[in-house]
Amino acid sequence: MTQTTSKRLWFIDAARSIAIIMMLQGHFISLTFEDYDVMRGTISTNGTSGSILFDVWFQFRGFTAPLFFSITGLIFVYLLTGPNEQPIWKQKRVRRGVKRAITIIIWGYILQLNYKNLSYYMAGKVTGRFYAFHVLQCIGVGILIIISIYIIHKIIKTIPLWLMLTILGIAAFTLHPLLKSLGDHHFPSGAHEVIQNIFHGPHSIFPLTPWLGYVLLGGAVGAYVRSAGDKIRGKWFPIKFLLVGVIICFAFKGVFTFIDYALEPEVAFRRSVWFFYRFAEILLLLTILMYVERIVKKRTTLFILMGQNTLVIYILHVIILYGAIIGIGIKTYYEDSLSTTQTILGAFGFILFFALLSKVQPGVMRVIKSIPKRLVRTKREER
Repeated sequence: MTQTTSKRLWFIDAARSIAIIMMLQGHFISLTFEDYDVMRGTISTNGTSGSILFDVWFQFRGFTAPLFFSITGLIFVYLLTGPNEQPIWKQKRVRRGVKRAITIIIWGYILQLNYKNLSYYMAGKVTGRFYAFHVLQCIGVGILIIISIYIIHKIIKTIPLWLMLTILGIAAFTLHPLLKSLGDHHFPSGAHEVIQNIFHGPHSIFPLTPWLGYVLLGGAVGAYVRSAGDKIRGKWFPIKFLLVGVIICFAFKGVFTFIDYALEPEVAFRRSVWFFYRFAEILLLLTILMYVERIVKKRTTLFILMGQNTLVIYILHVIILYGAIIGIGIKTYYEDSLSTTQTILGAFGFILFFALLSKVQPGVMRVIKSIPKRLVRTKREER
């Protein structure tokens, strides 16, 4: 078996940083740009907004969520599958993974609370929006599912982890048209809203289908890269990696198109083709970054640091931008109100703020964690 490399891979960190930066600017611009809704509607109707700049940006905006989910799965599985001879439940990555997944899910629901609804909460009620299945919930559940698959893989041992994740990721994409065809009939029928939203409910913002597919396929890439070991540094590895991935993606386009036109099922399975296109684009980005890694000398920069603080950045950006929890944010004052120039400058400032925060965040966290110790020490001295 190929020797597994334990060296940190720059291209993975870079991909994670790109994902978080694209998320920040995408959310800021779509919230504050005064003509966003009109231009987006024009693209849906005419195929173009009339502005090449906006059209290009809008295409990249659609790339953000698939990239974010895929990179999350890639990094988690790459770290999970590092050298470890301990039993499954004694492995730190498994225990930490379960703990982190639960933390992420809890934060997902906390961010759907709002101080303005305090009196409503005090009466023992919550809004339907609280039960929404959003980004963090989907990622948290995705991590738990990956851990479950990893455990099954360790028990079976005969099926490669990357293959198991690939098959299940494709299944998540394939099931999406089936659930989408249900329309207003929520699934599972009769279940509580919080369960329905995971699959097909009134507030399924990022349901498991198709978004779990990106987490699992990203995880498949992470498992494959880990198993390839030092081969990834070979001259032609990135190209081979890209070709295999793209062939798989486009093969399923052919499969779904054939099913729809030959069998004429009630459900249009070719609706899943878009998901495979997006994943092929993600593979292209990773391939480019693999080659860029070979010429990059400085590995620790503000850019890379942003990718290493994604959860903190996500939570804070939701609070600052949308006013989650506190009930007041940028949305309160600047929703759909900034010109093109103001929006672009604001997006750059928004990204810069979180870049600088990533620089000081480790020091701030050390201070916060040291406070309880200092208090205990002070009390002992007083005695």
